[in-house]
Amino acid sequence: MKSNPHRSTATPAIEQASRQRGVALLATLILTLAVTIILGNIFYRHQIEVSQAAGSLHSDQAILLAISAESWARDLLSSENDSYKTDNFDEDWAQAIPFLPVDGGSVAGCIVDLQSRFNLNSLSTFTISLLQRELDGTTFGHVRVWENLLETLDIPADPSRVAVIIDWLDKDDSAITPSGAERSEYSIYNPPRFPHNNLIADTGELAAMQGYSLRDVQVLSPYITALPKSTPVNINTASQKILMSLSDGMGVEFVELVTSGRPYTNLSEFYGAINQYLMIGEPQVKLRWPATLVDVKTAFFQLNLEVTLGQSKLQVKSIMQRKGRGAPTVISREITVVPAGVATLLFAAVSDDEDQQESESETDESEDDKKYSIQPLCEATPNNYNDDY
Repeated sequence: MKSNPHRSTATPAIEQASRQRGVALLATLILTLAVTIILGNIFYRHQIEVSQAAGSLHSDQAILLAISAESWARDLLSSENDSYKTDNFDEDWAQAIPFLPVDGGSVAGCIVDLQSRFNLNSLSTFTISLLQRELDGTTFGHVRVWENLLETLDIPADPSRVAVIIDWLDKDDSAITPSGAERSEYSIYNPPRFPHNNLIADTGELAAMQGYSLRDVQVLSPYITALPKSTPVNINTASQKILMSLSDGMGVEFVELVTSGRPYTNLSEFYGAINQYLMIGEPQVKLRWPATLVDVKTAFFQLNLEVTLGQSKLQVKSIMQRKGRGAPTVISREITVVPAGVATLLFAAVSDDEDQQESESETDESEDDKKYSIQPLCEATPNNYNDDY
């Protein structure tokens, strides 16, 4: 049998050409894949840069919106638009800032009267003699109000509770009473703590003081503040729990008497209303509730804002102080960036029924199982601000 010479020589050539085409196709596929990966990486990085640039732009715009709202609030509280002689819930500043839609977002918030709360720094003026007079019941002032507030909120109250705060505030390193706490008492903690020996800058410092727990601070949070000097409580805006603490033994009758007569345009109206009930004479009423303890006007306010713009969400807290005439001065500003997609609670209504249900549900739980939620920036505070006492 004769072999075909053309077949023997053509077959290897065809196979070689086929292999070359396969290698070329594979190289093309690899090159295409590499180009696709490179282009995908370029587009991905570009999208990240665009997103970061947009986020940075939105954050800058949100801050500018917050500053604009802050200027508006200052103007609202200025002497041109608000009386400095009295502050109450009937005034424009007490109305919640309406939900304001802006291009790509919104602005909402409220102004809070900080002197409607107990100012922890009001305890900075106490000496051992002044403290002893209040502990003995000789006089009624901020020490007794603090103890009453603790009892009203079902927090254990004893002389050490106020002594440790005074020791935290005073300049010396000697405990004001045997139940106080200074450097030596805090040195046993692990890690050791050191008393501030100055005015409290934030109410959260209370959790670092001997005898106070984080739970205590969370419960007290809606009713306390830390202002740069001693301040009286504005009875026109104080909550019922604060009024209960101010009652000096009168209890619910004092709360109802004050709330029914609000708003007071001056302290004389308040003293007259109390004297009409007690019949002890206005001089005695003034001694019992001095102007250093109560007032009808406020010097410190806090603007709470939530600004949403695109993917940016900011929560702003600005503390403003009135000094003489004109617009108040911003003495502190706290800006918190809220991550995208995180739900926040700006407003919360005050309801006796809800408080009672929460109280009943907590009685069935152990102390370790109780959950304490963060306080909203603003609370619905109608003219007859109501919370259970």
